[in-house]
Amino acid sequence: MNDTPGSPTEWFDLGVSLRQQACFGDAMNAFMMAAETAVEEMKRIRDDFPRNPAVENDIAALESLHSRALASVELLKEINGFVNVDLMNP
Repeated sequence: MNDTPGSPTEWFDLGVSLRQQACFGDAMNAFMMAAETAVEEMKRIRDDFPRNPAVENDIAALESLHSRALASVELLKEINGFVNVDLMNP
């Protein structure tokens, strides 16, 4: 049985779960894989169905997921880089 996510949505969901568990490094990797696989999936759809308006909803959903995954990566970078200067200088 293979427990490795495959689809962009599965990678994104894994990232959310890991973020909730405060496993920020692993969550960032999962979100980056979600973004990467979303781009690959969009390219595959465009190559397989050129100029087909029926797939535009799929592409729009992948673009949204890609954007959310990248935003999640940036959020995790901010969390990991956060320093409470008041705590360090009593």
